[in-house]
Amino acid sequence: MPRHQLAPAPCVLAAPAAASNCAGTATGLVPLNDLGAGFYQGVQGGLYPGGSNHRPDAHNAAGIAIANAIVSLDTLGAPDASGKVVFVSIGMSNCTQEFSAFVPKSEADSFRRANVRTIDCAEGGQTAMILAQPTSAYWDTVATRLRGHGSSPSQVQVAWLKDANANPTGGFAVNRDSLVAQFFRILQIMKQKLPNVKLCYMTSRIYAGYASSTLNPEPYAYENGFAVKQVIERQLAGDPGLNFDPANGPEVAPWVAWGPYIWADGLTARSDGLTWACGEFNTTDGTHPSTSGRSKVADSLLAFVRIDETTVPWYSVTTLAVPHPAGAPTATLRAWPNPARTRVTFVLPATAPAARVRVLDARGRLVRSLESSAGRAQWDLRDGAGRAVGPGVYWGVAGALRTRVVVQH
Repeated sequence: MPRHQLAPAPCVLAAPAAASNCAGTATGLVPLNDLGAGFYQGVQGGLYPGGSNHRPDAHNAAGIAIANAIVSLDTLGAPDASGKVVFVSIGMSNCTQEFSAFVPKSEADSFRRANVRTIDCAEGGQTAMILAQPTSAYWDTVATRLRGHGSSPSQVQVAWLKDANANPTGGFAVNRDSLVAQFFRILQIMKQKLPNVKLCYMTSRIYAGYASSTLNPEPYAYENGFAVKQVIERQLAGDPGLNFDPANGPEVAPWVAWGPYIWADGLTARSDGLTWACGEFNTTDGTHPSTSGRSKVADSLLAFVRIDETTVPWYSVTTLAVPHPAGAPTATLRAWPNPARTRVTFVLPATAPAARVRVLDARGRLVRSLESSAGRAQWDLRDGAGRAVGPGVYWGVAGALRTRVVVQH
């Protein structure tokens, strides 16, 4: 795809422009998750090394361990049962627009733990080049915004990072390497400014084929994903500049992984059906998402935090129980592992060791009925006809008890 040779322009990601270019319905570029083991300009696709879209097992296990250790903190950063787990956004205009749509969805989410607080700390015009400077006023804005919400930098434990540079020029390798270096510094600065941040999920830009300005058009929006991919790979390779494990030296960055990857080639559907229509972008520039586009990203992020193995321990309420008489022990139905990829074990309370466990889908339809033995029921993630179930949310139900199970493949 031809590149735009651009004159220098102000580094602002919210500049006015002409109407969106609704003729730009496709570029021919292949999303990273569909590119897989294929290559783009000599660089392999996939979200993770080897063309894979699956987080490497060791890194995933490390993230789960960190997630399981997250507890509520007070504003001084000390453990406090009445404190909060604060989840923030870090980035530029698209990031703040999308996270601002996510916040009310999360606040209304019945699956969100009551101690989780989502706060938008992204800001328009704040490019990766700006965030990569520790003295940037942006980081003061983050602290001010947190305090304005009754929180503090020391209370933040999870971040969503999404950024880019305005008016990029030049070739793929130069732009990618520049962004990688900036993301590298941003992650280090994030740890300095938010000392208790433990997990960071990165998302690259959405489609920009409808762009009518030089702000961040294709193929730069697409190539942003390769920068995210490479900085994550540097942490996977053990780069001490991104170390998150105290056993390996000073903690200088949070654990990093992909959040939702949501670039698709316009109206050309991805393998999972994702597309981007012109109406999902601001009519003034075709770059920033419209209300529907912001909601689309917010829904993707909400689905991610509900089901990812490293988010469920701190974000999601996975077990629900009905009220019991005063003075009686609380009984719960538990499921492990959760999320699940191959099988689930339902653990029943001692008061109901021989109960039958029914598995229901998100619409309440019966998927499978399981017999329990010694207080446990095994589910191999297949329905009553022996067919593998699709990924998503399911419910295990035993009498008046129920627990939510997330299936991943």
